[in-house]
Amino acid sequence: MTTDAPATTASDPASDAAFPRPDDADPRRPVPAWRARLQGVVEHRWFQRSIITLIVVNAILIGVETYPGMHGIGGGILYVVDAIILTVFTIEVVLRISAYGWRFFTNGWNLFDLFVVAVSYVPSGGALQVLRVLRVLRVLRLLSQVPSLRRVVGALGSAIPGISAIGGLLVIIMYVYVVACTMLFGDIAPELFGDLGASTVSLFRLLNGDGWGEIVPPLQAELPWAWPFMMGYGLISTFVILNLFIAVTCEALENQKEEETQLTIKEQQLMDEVLELKAMVRSIAEERRGA
Repeated sequence: MTTDAPATTASDPASDAAFPRPDDADPRRPVPAWRARLQGVVEHRWFQRSIITLIVVNAILIGVETYPGMHGIGGGILYVVDAIILTVFTIEVVLRISAYGWRFFTNGWNLFDLFVVAVSYVPSGGALQVLRVLRVLRVLRLLSQVPSLRRVVGALGSAIPGISAIGGLLVIIMYVYVVACTMLFGDIAPELFGDLGASTVSLFRLLNGDGWGEIVPPLQAELPWAWPFMMGYGLISTFVILNLFIAVTCEALENQKEEETQLTIKEQQLMDEVLELKAMVRSIAEERRGA
């Protein structure tokens, strides 16, 4: 598994504007040696893989706890294992806060991890019992730990404008068919297309691929052209819209990959410039010592 650089190492200008940094968080100041070593630990691939493994194990345990018989057979063991995993998650978050300081709180994924771990300490009794269900959110930490999943979520977020446009197109298509079906089939099947509400429900069922055997045959028995009419709706609303959604998502993934590539190139150029400056400073120092 390839591991990308963690999101905590980079500072987002938008996040900096929302979360002003104190003076001691100035990225231009040198990082203390102990903090640099700690960053190396939390960024190490084996450390990240260990956390991913614990998340998967914890997800399995949470699922096992839903079986009533497990509370009597291995409830104590499950409780101990869950407490150990929660302790490890807590230590991990503390280490990352110590390693990155204020920058930890400028990243949305880090705040999500902190929220998930904090919710796990909610008492299990009383009115807050329902909040214990939020423990299952630990599974979603995979989104912040696995770079490929994090990339997909980021692409979906950047594709929201395009997805919204596709959703608007779908609403327009559905409205046209809702009105048309109400006018054409309202007298034939009033329970399915008697009004706009019933027509909307029926067409939404067809959109999900459900109810074709219940909705279309009664219409076709009275109107032979009802089947191709409904088939046209199915083709437009399902295949065309689905393909547009896939196209928008793929474009967002490609754009994000290109942005990451450009960022990597810029970082490499910056490192090369730093190395050149160091070489120049070293050369000047040697010349002065020789003089």
